[in-house]
Amino acid sequence: MCCLGRLVRASPDQDFNTSAMRVLILAKRFPPLCCGVGDYACRMAETLVESGELVVVLTEPADTPRHMAIGVREHTLGGWSDLRAVTEQIVGAGPDFVQLEYSGYAWGRWGVAWWLNALLFSLRGRGIPVRIGLHETAIRMRQHPLQIPVALAQWVHIGLMIAAAETVSLNMPSRVETLGRVFPWWRAKLRYRPNSSNIPVEPMSREERTRFRMERGVRDGQPVVATLGMFHSAKRYEELVSAIVRIRDARTNLWMLGDVGMAAPGYVDDLKAIAHAAGVEGRVWWPGRLEAGNLSRALQAADVFVLPQPDGHLTRSGSFMAAAAHGLPVVAVRDPDGRDQVEFTHGKNVWLVAQSTPEELANGVDALLKDARLTRELGNNLRQLYEERFDWRVTVGRFQAGGTASAVADAPNQGPATFATGPGGGVSTPAGKARITAAHAGGTKP
Repeated sequence: MCCLGRLVRASPDQDFNTSAMRVLILAKRFPPLCCGVGDYACRMAETLVESGELVVVLTEPADTPRHMAIGVREHTLGGWSDLRAVTEQIVGAGPDFVQLEYSGYAWGRWGVAWWLNALLFSLRGRGIPVRIGLHETAIRMRQHPLQIPVALAQWVHIGLMIAAAETVSLNMPSRVETLGRVFPWWRAKLRYRPNSSNIPVEPMSREERTRFRMERGVRDGQPVVATLGMFHSAKRYEELVSAIVRIRDARTNLWMLGDVGMAAPGYVDDLKAIAHAAGVEGRVWWPGRLEAGNLSRALQAADVFVLPQPDGHLTRSGSFMAAAAHGLPVVAVRDPDGRDQVEFTHGKNVWLVAQSTPEELANGVDALLKDARLTRELGNNLRQLYEERFDWRVTVGRFQAGGTASAVADAPNQGPATFATGPGGGVSTPAGKARITAAHAGGTKP
């Protein structure tokens, strides 16, 4: 999903603390380019600006202008030919540190970008600390035995990144443990940083909710089950589509929220064929790409959220966190190992099923739809948990503290002119391939 709905605009007379951090966020893709990691980087930048920090983003050029209150430097990030110019861009910005938001396959065909390793070591040699948000780790050799050379290259690549970094944050406790075992000499650099929601909550009245549902063919008393994400077979959306016909209330609607244009070729057609064969195609809504505001309203208009992914990894799922931020009761798959669900309690803030099958998912939805009090409590408790542990204010609070919180042992079981300081942030255009988009009054109001 591509998050473009809410862009922060600093007040022209906003006072920035003299101790404010100057942060350069490095991301391969950034809105309006669609990318989950880019959306995450955008929300991080927005929240940092809101808290008074000075932020600039270095990312690849977009086809359309970026009108936002975050200072954005644009430069191709394609490989070795860009190394020198990108280094100069970062050094010229004069940040206190660089925050790299990284997913391997966005940067290299095989999930490896050796030139990026060279960049990180170059910055380290120049005294510029680098902190890394590692959104994905290397592929598992046991699951992909034919790709062992690729997996080994990815592990070497990640090891070199850790070596050059000040800290490395991962979105699952098990990933922190795994990297700590593979690279025990760098264990102290590793941090647990669960994902936050990329979809800001847009307030919605009861009347607006009713109208939103009616405009999409939902009548009084008809349940709405929603899911959200990039449509990929590994996420088992076919199990959810097949589950709808098994839900006791035959009036149940399914909202498939996500950009169908980003799906693997033919996969959405296969899902629609399943719905057609089951006779429920008239009760399935495929809205395609929605801006953040409409996506927020769709989540609030749903009754139950289902995350069909078989691995049960909740803290890495931006879709799950969006449901949590919006107070939706969630049906998800139990993590067999339990390591990555320690913050959650079945029946209190989430409803867990044994596996991702149509029968299990339907039974989970039935358990909630038949008990309005349980459904309400699950949604309220999950939203409270989100605000206490996963909200962007919490994430940025740790960020501002230097990323010292949430190592695996602490996993909660219980150049100054370059930085945007408000409209007309005063940035200049350098020579070469790079250009800078200044923050200006054309940004969307929060």
